[in-house]
Amino acid sequence: MRHWSREDQLSYLHTLPLAELHRHFDGSIRPLTLWRLSEKYYRAVPGLGFESFQRFLAWDPASDRTLLDYLDKFHIPLQYTQFYDNLLQIAFEIAEDAYADGVRLFELRLNPIIHRRAGLTTRQVLHSVRKGLLRFRATHPDFQVGIVVIAMRNHGGNMANILLREVAGEREDFHEQVGVVGFDIAGAERPFPPVLFGEAYALAKRMGLHGTVHVGEDEGPDRIWEAIEHLAPLRLGHAVSAAREPELLKRIARDGIAIEVCLTSNLQTGAVPAVAAHPLGKFLDAGIRCALCTDNTTVSATTLVGEYLLAIEELDLSADDVRRLAAMAWEASFIGWRPWEPEKRPVFAAPGAGGAPVAGGAPGAAAAPVAGGAPHAHAGGNHAERP
Repeated sequence: MRHWSREDQLSYLHTLPLAELHRHFDGSIRPLTLWRLSEKYYRAVPGLGFESFQRFLAWDPASDRTLLDYLDKFHIPLQYTQFYDNLLQIAFEIAEDAYADGVRLFELRLNPIIHRRAGLTTRQVLHSVRKGLLRFRATHPDFQVGIVVIAMRNHGGNMANILLREVAGEREDFHEQVGVVGFDIAGAERPFPPVLFGEAYALAKRMGLHGTVHVGEDEGPDRIWEAIEHLAPLRLGHAVSAAREPELLKRIARDGIAIEVCLTSNLQTGAVPAVAAHPLGKFLDAGIRCALCTDNTTVSATTLVGEYLLAIEELDLSADDVRRLAAMAWEASFIGWRPWEPEKRPVFAAPGAGGAPVAGGAPGAAAAPVAGGAPHAHAGGNHAERP
């Protein structure tokens, strides 16, 4: 079934309960919502119609080239995410969009500090986002969701420590259904090496939060080695440059570290010259667990189904490759388990008698989780909104 039709691909993907482990709050806001908020408050860029406004929110291949160009797309959304009700609405809509995309296990990345400019506290920011996610989950009980708190690299290690202490009471196990499950650092990699955040990751671990780290997107493999040695993460975000060093790939596989793969985003930021050149296949060959992710659905104009379709087309994935990737994403999730309680990890069963994969969390499910090392993968887009 290697050469399967687009109709077959979509049909199969729609049977899968997908897991999304890497989607940023401020990069995944509906353009129409931002447009309406700009009409309610003020125009961030005066004199623009909706079509022109969208160009400030999404990657423009005609003019954008680098990770810094990519990060520039977050400036306008932040002007409208400083208020409790707005954060609540946006969180609800992000959950709604994820669910419509087939996502049933969802980790949302959020840096509370950048949403505090109008006087909200860190806990108020988290409360508003959690409330929006809970409001959606109230009518969709099959949707599991957690929050990964981000510290910005350019804010420094001390601010990361402060942030963690502020979110100590927001852990998943302190709240019904939705809470903070992980910790991450993000933003421009240069000149902020991972070693600056060693104390923060140690604190996060003591707090029961699981570590992931943006690394190896704009920097070389040395930074990935540094992150592994000093931060001891369970997952790596992007980590594209790891493919340059076979010994590093062996270390990642040996330590059971999963890689969050964002194909469209990596192409846009210049981490890879083409999707077909992405090292996903090399990661899988090395026995590394990988999870396909969107990064930012609005900035990258993508969906999770779109990322799977892109991988199928450009990296020649089979149906079994897709199933294994989907399973590995569930296994790598931080939601609802602790490292010393592995039986609580979500289980993604193999196709059942009816042919459709199912997700479950019960120990001893009919099929064991798929381990890292899927077969070699020789290696979409957002719907338009109008006001």
